[in-house]
Amino acid sequence: MQELLDDIKALRRGIEALNKRSLEQGQPISRAEVNEVLAKVAKGTTFEIDYKGVAANIQPHLATPDTIAAAVATGSQQLKQVIDQIPRSMPLADKVWGFTSLYTWLVMMLIWVGFMGFTVYSWKQMGEAEEKTAQLQQQLTQKQATMKWLNDGYVDLKQDNPKVAKRYFPQ
Repeated sequence: MQELLDDIKALRRGIEALNKRSLEQGQPISRAEVNEVLAKVAKGTTFEIDYKGVAANIQPHLATPDTIAAAVATGSQQLKQVIDQIPRSMPLADKVWGFTSLYTWLVMMLIWVGFMGFTVYSWKQMGEAEEKTAQLQQQLTQKQATMKWLNDGYVDLKQDNPKVAKRYFPQ
């Protein structure tokens, strides 16, 4: 690989030298010099890669199953140490609303049952009040019908027999 780079650098230096001479001296490049450079370029360069050497240079940087297993074991030990540092329970700094203990659950259930009992009681009272209102409406309708009958009866009696009406309904 290094030989290839050296050959490319040599060709570059040759081309730069020819270009510099032509610019400085104003002389054209001779055909022989051009043919010499073209021959080197046409000849090309060959190189061989030393695969064993490349592998030997890369090998220390690759992970092996043993290094992976060691890294996993170390990582799991570190993770276990971090998990062991996390407390299983923490004391509360202030009052917390919610079901954090049996006492708070009982209080919340008592409030809920009290609310439901109040709601049922209110509905029951409302039903009784509606029933009593309906009963009073019915009684009022009956009294109005009776009063109407009496009033109509009095008017009819007064028209038919004014003497009897005066005797039983004095004014």
